[in-house]
Amino acid sequence: MVLFINLALIILIIGYSTFVIKRYIQKSKQGKCSSCGSNHSCPTDQLPKHLQ
Repeated sequence: MVLFINLALIILIIGYSTFVIKRYIQKSKQGKCSSCGSNHSCPTDQLPKHLQ
């Protein structure tokens, strides 16, 4: 029983880690503005220079 619980926890941790890494890679490929949640209402001319 303990072995089953340990395997289930390992599978959950690896699955979640894979999901987070995959999501990060997909968002980083989109670029900084298109991956942002507020990209439709963000006036980029008012952003600080390091974010433009």
